[in-house]
Formats: sequence, structure tokens, C-alpha cells
Amino acid sequence: MPKNVRRQNPKPKKNWTPPPDDKKALFMRGELDDYGLNLYEFRVLAHVARRESPERGCDASQAKMAAVCGMSQRMVLEVLRVLCDAGILRKEKADGKRTNSYRVNPGSQWKLPSHLEGIRNKENPFLIDKGKQED
Repeated sequence: MPKNVRRQNPKPKKNWTPPPDDKKALFMRGELDDYGLNLYEFRVLAHVARRESPERGCDASQAKMAAVCGMSQRMVLEVLRVLCDAGILRKEKADGKRTNSYRVNPGSQWKLPSHLEGIRNKENPFLIDKGKQED
């Protein structure tokens, strides 16, 4: 992560209530847990997945995502780029709106976890050293 990124603690909603006892509070697929996302990527992905609707995806602004996720708007922008370049999210242009909409892609569209570091560093994930073993 860039050294100049300010960390912020998100503020809980004033009307927060605990989840019902008859449902698991969280379900995590093993493939996602083992993918290698950092805490910023994971937090933004969780927020997009929670806010996504079938009709319009997650159309929260970057400023709103930053406030909810407890990070700078600049970090949200970078994380969205990484998640989209990795194929985990897709960005859709919203008709007549300033904000984009984001959707979680099916797992078959995700790039290999071995490409993630290159994506973070803005390298071409398809130009991999042939001598290295794939995950």
C-alpha cells in the first residue's frame, strides 16, 4: 500500500442492530479467502457485494465507499481498479449518472491469484515469466 494513505476508522450506523441468530452473520467461500486479497481489497469487495442489486449493481459513490470502508477516496479508486483488472469486479457505466456501477463477476472470470501482484503493480498479468509455476 502507498505510504501516504491515511487510515480511517469507519463509523457504525446509529441505528445498527445485530444480525438475527437464525442466520450466519458471514459466509466466506474458501476460494475467495485463499485468493490473496489485502485488507483494503477485501473490504471494498465486501461492500460492493453487500450493496449490489440485480437491477443496477452497486452504485455507491467512491466518496461514500471511502467513508463506509474507512479509507481514503484515492485508495477506493485504486482498489476498484485492482479488483476490476483482476476480473473479480466489473465496472458498468450508469446511464445518466456520474457514478459507475460495480458488480461481482462469477469466479470463472477471475484471473489467477498469481497475477494479483502484477495487477497491483500495474503490470500486464499475461506477460508472466514462463519459468515460474502457476498457482
